[in-house]
Amino acid sequence: MEFHQLRYFIAAAEDLSISAAAKRLHVTQPALSRQIAVLEAELGLALFDRIRKRIHLTDAGRFFLPKARQIVCDAETGAQQLREQFGNARRTLRLGFLTPFLDDLVAPAVREFRQRHPKAQVSLFELPPRAQLDRLRNHELDAAILGNISDAERAFFSIRTLSRHKMAAVLPEDHVLAGRKSIKLSALKTEPWVSLSDAFFPGRREFLRSICQQAGFEPQIVNEVDSLSMMLGAVTAGEGVAVMPAHAGKLPHGGCVFVPLAAPVPLSELLLVLPKQVATPELTTLTSLIAENAARIAAGQR
Repeated sequence: MEFHQLRYFIAAAEDLSISAAAKRLHVTQPALSRQIAVLEAELGLALFDRIRKRIHLTDAGRFFLPKARQIVCDAETGAQQLREQFGNARRTLRLGFLTPFLDDLVAPAVREFRQRHPKAQVSLFELPPRAQLDRLRNHELDAAILGNISDAERAFFSIRTLSRHKMAAVLPEDHVLAGRKSIKLSALKTEPWVSLSDAFFPGRREFLRSICQQAGFEPQIVNEVDSLSMMLGAVTAGEGVAVMPAHAGKLPHGGCVFVPLAAPVPLSELLLVLPKQVATPELTTLTSLIAENAARIAAGQR
């Protein structure tokens, strides 16, 4: 198993498109397809289903995706720390983030940061909240961008609320309510629910239960998944319905639809989380730029 194969698999899983992943990674489509096939052969399992020129993660692929991300993150972090401690490498800022916020929040902030601090380095790590929090504790990340976290976690870190985002219902595309312009959360009270696992997204199960209880019912949670892509896949497969920030609707989600929730609309927080220590000037600049971009995105969604 090679690291570039894992990176190819991760990109294809995020884009649900071999051609889009190849373009993003600046490799040819046949080369990317070939390396994913080699990875599948070594694992002895199909990671993707190929249906009508489209790819979909298999159950095995959804299970493997967060683990592949963490393998790549651990390898890159370890190499950076080694070069910084024993070589002549400059200190690199390590930023964790959630998938939906890469293009419009993280990338613009990092571009502006590099203009202001051309000699500084920033490495980005796309990880679920639990992995981000663990790496913050171990000083393997300098800052993390993640969603709601449990009260128990908040005591360990310095936390800044970046923005609040409207939640939307995620339904199979053939669901009877899929064509509505908006629906009340209570309209889904008899549905089976898919939740993000607390093992990977601390506090998410309780968040789902809380907003459903406010709407007058207790959600029947039939499946808990480890990533946003697995949640979309579970809804597409008809396992249940879900709620996600409407901002996540830009993720590939063939087979399911995002339907806005009617008032009162539940909100989720986007948080900037840092260790409780004095920030360097470079980290202060980066976090300020992230906060500015988050405020701009939130203003555009009102």
